[in-house]
Amino acid sequence: MNWLKVGAVVIGGIVVFFVLNSVVHLLLGLLTAIAFVAIVAGGAYVAYKIAGARRRRQVKSSPEEERRVPREPESRSLAVPPVTPQPARHDVEDELSRLKREMGG
Repeated sequence: MNWLKVGAVVIGGIVVFFVLNSVVHLLLGLLTAIAFVAIVAGGAYVAYKIAGARRRRQVKSSPEEERRVPREPESRSLAVPPVTPQPARHDVEDELSRLKREMGG
């Protein structure tokens, strides 16, 4: 009876091994298929975007654009007054009293 139990455990282990092997193989195949589809779809999207950019570029470079006189860029400058730095005032007693007031002491 004891050998029968050992044989059942061994056969059960072999069955579990094959079942788990099949499940892992199925998951890896599914993951590979999803990755392949994602790569193909991403490549198609990039190709579509590049083709669309070429079409837009061709539309922009029409003969009407070439006949136009390019405008000179406007020079915009902001009048900013110079900032004079204020001298640093380090009064330790004022700072200490302010800290004491804030701390409640």
